[in-house]
This record gives sequence, structure tokens and C-alpha cells, in this order.
Amino acid sequence: MSTLTARAIAKEKILESAMKLFADRGFSGTTTKEIAEKACVNEALIFRYFYTKRDLYGSIIEKKINEEPGIEEPLKRYRETKDDSYIFRSIALRMFDKCGKDPDFIRLLHYSALEGHELSDMFFDTYVEYINSLLSEYINVRISDGAFKNINPLIAARAFIGMVINYIIVQELFREKRKGDIKLEDLVESFVRIFLEGMKI
Repeated sequence: MSTLTARAIAKEKILESAMKLFADRGFSGTTTKEIAEKACVNEALIFRYFYTKRDLYGSIIEKKINEEPGIEEPLKRYRETKDDSYIFRSIALRMFDKCGKDPDFIRLLHYSALEGHELSDMFFDTYVEYINSLLSEYINVRISDGAFKNINPLIAARAFIGMVINYIIVQELFREKRKGDIKLEDLVESFVRIFLEGMKI
């Protein structure tokens, strides 16, 4: 194994361990010593890659923002079709897929917001607003086409994303996923119908 590969693996282990601990205990409740123990590395190694614990947290956020493909992929790929049901359904399914695979990140973001950590704004001010902007642009086009009601497109975009993300948050934070047996496809179809029936002329 090359030195470069070994360093990349060690850095990734540190990031993964830090995210799990931040998700369980919050930013303030996690020490770099605990992160090192969980990652099975020397604590000094953490500071070789990250100057401070804040830098480590920021790297986790940046890593998540840059992961591909993102939630925006269906909109960028299929927007020209103007198949509203398919586009909104694809976005919702992608959100469930990404959040389902990474529940620790959802908890990490909430801990950070509750702690008033300024780095929590990084994710919302960049990625979340980017998604809202893309979706609002599409909604605005459909308003111009006469397909949607003349509603503030940014508010409409936030409403759809909010409807889906609220369900995901409630599932994760309050363990509602253990209650009931609603199929994901049926759930997403209901969300899309509720939204589009309110939007279409």
C-alpha cells in the first residue's frame, strides 16, 4: 500500500468516526481524543489533516456537499421533459435514498443547529439553497407555461422539499419508521400528488 493511499484511508477513517460521534454526542460533546480512539489512530494524526476540530467538522460538511450524484441530479437531467410527476417523484426518491443511507449526517446537522454552531449554516446556505434555487427555476418555467398556478416559486420549492425532509427527520429523530408499513413508493406518490394537485391549474 502506498503512503498516499494509507494517508487517504486514515483521513477517511477520521472523517467517518468524527461524523458518527458528532451525530451521537454533538460537536461540543465530542473530543478529538474520542475521535482518534474510534478511528484507531493517534490523536496527533488528526491535527496533521485538520488544524482544529472546526476544520474537521467543516470537512465533513464539504464532503457531503460534493458527493455525487446529488438530489439535484433528476432535475438537471429531466427538466426538459417537463414531466412534473416524474421529476418531483425522482427528487423525493433521491432524498429518501441519500438520507436513508446516511442517517448520521441528518443527526449531525441537527445537533449543530441546536448548538448554534456557525458551520451548520454551511450546508443550508450552500447545498440546500442550491436545490431550492434549481427547483424554483423549474417551477417558474412551469408557471410561465401556464401549467402551474402563479405562486411564489421559491416558496413552492421550499414547501415540497420541506414536506419530504420533515418526514425523513421525524422518522430518524423520533423513530417513526418503526411504526406502520407504508411503502416508500406509495408515500412518495402521495407527496407528489398533494403538491402537484395544489400547484396545477
